[in-house]
Parts: sequence; C-alpha cells; structure tokens
Amino acid sequence: MNRTELNKIIKEHKLWLVSNGTKGKKADLEGADLRYTDLREANLEGANLEGATLRNANLRNADLRGATLRNANLRNADLRGADLRGANLEGANLEGANLEGAILRNANLEGVNLRNANLEGVNLEGADLRGDNLEYCFVSPGTKILGNMLITEFYKQYSSYWVVKSWVEFDQAGLVMELYK
Repeated sequence: MNRTELNKIIKEHKLWLVSNGTKGKKADLEGADLRYTDLREANLEGANLEGATLRNANLRNADLRGATLRNANLRNADLRGADLRGANLEGANLEGANLEGAILRNANLEGVNLRNANLEGVNLEGADLRGDNLEYCFVSPGTKILGNMLITEFYKQYSSYWVVKSWVEFDQAGLVMELYK
C-alpha cells in the first residue's frame, strides 16, 4: 500500500468518525503491510487492523481506541502515548515495542507477546493479560496491573526500570499490584 492510498483511507475514516458513520468509510486495513509507516497522531479509532504488519511503525500518540489489532505484528513499533483503550490486540506481537505512557485500559491483550517491550507508565487497568509473554519487558515502579497476572520475579535495570523475569497466572479478579523500588 502506498502513502497516497493510506492517506485516502485515513481521510475517509476521519470523515466516518466525525459523521458518526453517515459519511466516509471505516478504515479497513486488515492484513495491510504498514512496516516503517509514520502514523504519528493518526486517528484510527475503531479501525480494522487485524493481521496488519506494523513492524517498526511509528504510532506515537495515535488514537487506536476500540481498534481491532488481532494477530497484528507490532514488533518494535513506537506506541508511546498511544490510546488503545478497549482495543482488541488478541494474539498480537508487540515484542520490543515501546509502549511508554500508552493507555491500554480494558484492552484485550490475551496471548500477546510483550517480550522486551517497554511498559513504563502504561495503564493496564482492566486489560486481559491471559497467556501473555511478558519476559524481560520493562516496567516502572508504580505500573498498575489489574487482571489475571502476578509478577513473581523482577530485577532492577538502570535507575528507573524493572525487568520482568517471571510471572504466574491466576483466576481471581480485581487484583491490583503496584511495583515499587
């Protein structure tokens, strides 16, 4: 997909959003190859990006609320400050992604690969983390985790990061764990 086609899809999607679906067209980027694409501050709220390749893409401060990113490849993507509230990322690959300051409240992260991802300051409240790979991801003290995981081992690296080494899953709802120095 070239930049002109992508810009047209984003423009139609924006019109669809502001008109509450009466004009324009909802973005359907299922399976799209968007490697290294600059989507900084793009409004893709509710867009379909299922199975899309967004490897090394710049999605900094993008609005991805309610977007479908099932099985998407976001390896090494820049998602700093992105809003992913309520997004469906089931089975997505976020290995090495930078999610610093991202909002993932109530997102479906079931089976997501977050190995080596930067989760500093990420809001994961209400997110479904079942079956996730969180090995060696970076978290900062005060990162709130709500759901079905409990970090059992982590170690300090540098001055402000913790690196997750292992975790356990459990079935109790409502646990909030804060990591402190």
